[in-house]
Amino acid sequence: MLALPFSACESTPDEPVVEDMAVVETVDPMPADTMAAPATDVTAEGTVEAVQAAGGLTSLPGEAAISNIDGWIAQLDGNPDFAPVVEDLQLLRGQLQESPIDGAAVGATLQRLGEATSAAAGDNASLQTLGSALTEGGNALTGGAM
Repeated sequence: MLALPFSACESTPDEPVVEDMAVVETVDPMPADTMAAPATDVTAEGTVEAVQAAGGLTSLPGEAAISNIDGWIAQLDGNPDFAPVVEDLQLLRGQLQESPIDGAAVGATLQRLGEATSAAAGDNASLQTLGSALTEGGNALTGGAM
């Protein structure tokens, strides 16, 4: 009698058992570093979020910083009011591609960009925050000297 339950457990079904499975469509994954993607529609909020996520302006990966700079240049280029800012952004882009990077020179450029951003911010809290982050990053690299 004891053999009956064991033999019942050892039997195999005639047809394989198929469980219900949901079909899930796959999507293209986001780039691992979203700031490294082409950034023509950069925003102050997006730039600040990226800086904060990196742990500060000076911790932002070089490729991400350059991509973000390119986006700002694309947005501001052609507007005579922002010509000095575009020039400093182009300078900063070049400075970040040098080897070795001159931290003091990058810091001075960041300070100028921070001051210009803060001056243009008006009541825009995101631009004020971005201006402060640029100035603080510049101060960190120059020891606060201008």
